[in-house]
Amino acid sequence: MTRKLLLFIAILCASAQGVIAQESERDSYVALSDMPDSRLFLPIPPDTTSYIFIDDMAQWQWGKTMRYTKRGEQADRESLMLPDIMRTVMAQALELDTISDEQTPALSHLLSKAYTTGHLCTATKNEYGRKRPFIQMNEPLWARYDTDYLYTNPSYPSGHAAFGWTTALVFAEMWPALQDTIMRRGYEFGENRVITGAHWQSDVTAGYLCAAAAIARAHCNPTLTEDIRAARAEYAQLKGVAVPESFPFEGGIDVPHGERILNNPVDTASSRYMADLMLYWSNKPIRGTLRGDTARVEADYSVKMMQKVMGEAIGMTLSDEGTPAITQLMSYVLDKASETADRLKPLRFRKRPFVQLNEPSFVAGDEEKERGKSSFPSGHTNLGWAEALVMVEVAPNHQNEILRRGYEYGHNRLIVGYHWFTDIEATRQMTSALVARLHADPTFCELMAAARAEYEKLTDGIPSVSVSLQPAIPAGAYRLDGIPATESTRGIVIENSKKYVRP
Repeated sequence: MTRKLLLFIAILCASAQGVIAQESERDSYVALSDMPDSRLFLPIPPDTTSYIFIDDMAQWQWGKTMRYTKRGEQADRESLMLPDIMRTVMAQALELDTISDEQTPALSHLLSKAYTTGHLCTATKNEYGRKRPFIQMNEPLWARYDTDYLYTNPSYPSGHAAFGWTTALVFAEMWPALQDTIMRRGYEFGENRVITGAHWQSDVTAGYLCAAAAIARAHCNPTLTEDIRAARAEYAQLKGVAVPESFPFEGGIDVPHGERILNNPVDTASSRYMADLMLYWSNKPIRGTLRGDTARVEADYSVKMMQKVMGEAIGMTLSDEGTPAITQLMSYVLDKASETADRLKPLRFRKRPFVQLNEPSFVAGDEEKERGKSSFPSGHTNLGWAEALVMVEVAPNHQNEILRRGYEYGHNRLIVGYHWFTDIEATRQMTSALVARLHADPTFCELMAAARAEYEKLTDGIPSVSVSLQPAIPAGAYRLDGIPATESTRGIVIENSKKYVRP
């Protein structure tokens, strides 16, 4: 490749940042002012003193070993920061020759808007200014399309992971028959950035979560559904098949297959296992705090618990009698979440932490029935994150509170000793694939419409003002006196040697 061409690509990538920033309000399914705020539902990025950074380092080392393999060639090829690369990736997943404005206008339009929505959802990254791996490790840029703009563009969360995942989510909803292939390609697109050294694993994971949250909010915009239907009709015509209006589960298209989307669980031979151990041990002291008590109480896997958790998030009492439509929606989501997790557990069995380490858990009453079940994936995480993504559509004015509680419900399982950190993190990716599948199901869509109508009626159709959220307390945070910090802590909080104030 000539120097002139490389210079042109560098200018193009840099200019693309400005174009997206200027046109995102028009070209995104969610305005920036309406976008879920990752600072309020995700932990702050880990620094070099964090146990999560052990996992980041393990993955950085893995990524370097992959660079001169076929997988590395893919990561290099897909490092371009433009919608064009996603057109190539999704065309391959959909078994099409191309996706372009000229030949497939509906598919191209859907892709462009999903891409921009994903890019916009990482707008908070400038708040943190995290160094990228190649900068932290004092190494040169590696991927062919990565240019000097990365030196001034922060690392957390990953923009590539976010726009790749938003695109995969809407395309999986558009054509569920190919959902596993589509979601796997979206997953790899984010993982590419670990291989190239442009992002840490925690950046990529955060990008996936931002994307899932953004698409949940995007479903409040009817234009997204209209664009998906138009793209579906165009794709059906290209393939010479009838246009399905929806994809009911009884129609033969199952819930997503996690073993086709996710990587295999970490085992004791993996370099990531040390991070799992360290995070397990560092979360054990939380058991003696109010946060630990919450984790133990919320070990209940039921619609009743989801009513409590989500009701607290939206400031409303949810019950079978008072909110029957929302309850029916939650019940349906629970059934599908259970199906998704239960079918994967025996296929990718991993011992739970308290079993592996031969010590008691923090929920002694569950040990006998749960001892022989797999730690991968986390059923509780799957349920909590699925209900959160769905409830964002029901009560979007409380989206940050909802997402934070859904995230915490999964993190509970690390605190009580029933799941490893990497199990929980991977599960949330499978969850967002499930929610994409649900949106193509007519039963779910009917339940969602009824739940939203019920919520609007109970709130008189006037969006209530979201309560002002403090940043979520990450595991390992403590007060100046050394006592672990909780959600009720005010004043100075220390996390990873950094201080910040909770008013």
